[in-house]
Amino acid sequence: MLVVNKVSHRFSKNVALNDISFECKAGEVTCLIGHSGCGKTTLLRLMAGLLPLQSGEIALNGSTLASPLVMVPPELRSVGMVFQEGALFPHMSVIDNVAFGLRQNGAKERAREWLARVGLSDYAERYPDSLSGGQRQRVALARAMAPEPAVLLFDEPYANLDIPLRRTLRKDARQIIRETGAVGVFVTHDPDEVLAMGDNVVVLDQGVMVESGTPQTLYEAPTSRYTAELFGNAQMLEGVIHDDGITSPLGEWDRNVLTDPTIANGPVTLIVDANQLMLETDSEGPQITHIDSIGGLNRVTVKHGLEGTSQDFECPRDLSADIVVGSCVRVTPKLGTVFAAEASTD
Repeated sequence: MLVVNKVSHRFSKNVALNDISFECKAGEVTCLIGHSGCGKTTLLRLMAGLLPLQSGEIALNGSTLASPLVMVPPELRSVGMVFQEGALFPHMSVIDNVAFGLRQNGAKERAREWLARVGLSDYAERYPDSLSGGQRQRVALARAMAPEPAVLLFDEPYANLDIPLRRTLRKDARQIIRETGAVGVFVTHDPDEVLAMGDNVVVLDQGVMVESGTPQTLYEAPTSRYTAELFGNAQMLEGVIHDDGITSPLGEWDRNVLTDPTIANGPVTLIVDANQLMLETDSEGPQITHIDSIGGLNRVTVKHGLEGTSQDFECPRDLSADIVVGSCVRVTPKLGTVFAAEASTD
């Protein structure tokens, strides 16, 4: 187990990380997600030993890797790292890249085993500049895993690859981590990657850990506005909570649609994933003026009354046959799926 305990870090006067604590289990992938500048790559470099730790502790299986008084060198940490660009040595063949860092006898044989494992046995004698982006990342993964590290760190390794290839490589990496029992830590800014890759998630914003949990928990029941906006197809609506329920631009809702029904009355921003909205015909509801298909969702425009305002929102594609342009509808979220954030006073 990799333990991050009360880690803080500064660059001059800028706070990069502030009192971060979480645990990463063996055989699982922990995803660090957040926008650029949130501190996720800094945290990864502290784990790898590429930066000295200023405050807190990082420990692996009970042994301190880093603290203000301890700095285990990167090469002695049993930590492998896969960078965004692969970082292969251009003057070395593929097999020499994978064997680099293997000190025991039989390094080439072990390198060949890992090349076979990532499906590149026939590319052993090639050089990196003759490989595709996906092949280079497979070589980088094989090189990182060949020494059998206890921890494998990924710094947005698939960000520049096309989506089908990204999916395949994510699946391969996750399977290898499960099979070897390594601790996997995956840095990304892509929520879809978290949902596909992660067993656990740490959400970072401006150096602060906003929340953590399983991907499904954060998707279904976020406890912060930042996370609610991050996952899924967030629909943001200005509304008002009162004793009897919620007034939204899409109609009146019961309080039980909120993730926290006990929230105080007042103006709020309502955040709900498009897949959690349900439509049914209602002669007293707003009228649909447009329906456009966008991928797996519909974008619907409704209008309240002849002179009323229009409201756009997204919802699932599988509408019932009687819901068409001209229909009057009631739009309601599923129970416990709406996050309410205090409305901005700007």
